[in-house]
Amino acid sequence: MSLKITWKMLVYETAAHPSYPYPVPVFGGVAIPTADAFDVNDPPAEVVATWEGAHHFLPGSATLSGTMEQVSFDQKGPMEPGKRIARDYLKPGVKIPAVIYLHNCSGSQHVNGWAEFFSEFGFAFFAPNSFLRPGRKIYCGRGISRTIDYRMKMRTREALYALHQVKKLPWIDQKRLILMGFSEGAFAASGFHYDGFIAHILLATACRFTHGFSKSPGSPSAPNGVAVLNIGGKEDRLYGRGCNIRRDNGGSKKIQLEYAGTDRSVGKGHIITSEHPEAVAAILKFLEACCGITPPKNAGEGLDVSTEVMKLLKEFDSMATFFAQMRADDAASKGDEKGKKFWLNVLEELEKLRN
Repeated sequence: MSLKITWKMLVYETAAHPSYPYPVPVFGGVAIPTADAFDVNDPPAEVVATWEGAHHFLPGSATLSGTMEQVSFDQKGPMEPGKRIARDYLKPGVKIPAVIYLHNCSGSQHVNGWAEFFSEFGFAFFAPNSFLRPGRKIYCGRGISRTIDYRMKMRTREALYALHQVKKLPWIDQKRLILMGFSEGAFAASGFHYDGFIAHILLATACRFTHGFSKSPGSPSAPNGVAVLNIGGKEDRLYGRGCNIRRDNGGSKKIQLEYAGTDRSVGKGHIITSEHPEAVAAILKFLEACCGITPPKNAGEGLDVSTEVMKLLKEFDSMATFFAQMRADDAASKGDEKGKKFWLNVLEELEKLRN
């Protein structure tokens, strides 16, 4: 017997809370603890909090300001948050690809870096914050076999609710949604078997917990047709072997980095941030293969700030700052964050000379 879940039905998690002491019914191999039923249309307040109070970002290519904007979905008035955000921040008629990001066991300290990275390629970045749950504990370190079922259920609920909210936004490109997770967030993303995403990006996981606790690498549970990129550090002593990736669609693959970051509880190779050149290069290649995303041309590539300052002064004299600002704005309108930053640096140097 197979179990098909739709958004209008109750969503049941596949694992019970560790404190749930009673046997649960099993249908088609899927354990369904009826006490943990979850309706995305009437969710628990603690799940709603992870979405409404979290950090979410809009790319500069889609905003009225031409810069990345941080927004929230809390209910500030009678207008729906999605409509309010569109009115206050977005250019008319935009369709934005998006990432839903699940943070690691200790919080969202890497969110801003990844948001800036994806903003350069025109992605909105939604980052539900699990630590906005009242009484939420940190489950890093040992004892994972005792807590993994509860953590997988908790983080899966957060991802499901975030996806449900994003699906309601008319300004999101619903055909290009990506689920991304790091460490604990990747545990949940690797076990996410629901439809809705074109691709999954799994950082620092070996897919060991997709069907309960295991000491051996497993395979991601993404539906057939979903592209999966798994990136890990070779020196990560717990998850360095990575997942078993048995699909090749959309650039699906496993990549093991020679060196990632250092974390005392795990060892070298676990921390993978937006500043890791190999990881960034792999994700860029994956975005093109899975989703047809190509980097915008960098309007400042190969140019020197001092040289461009002198050129503008020579050509435009007192209007030099105006043209530097115009070029920064033009780069921003094309989603070219690097080009925008370059011309803003030129503008800053021009203003120093004027003062």
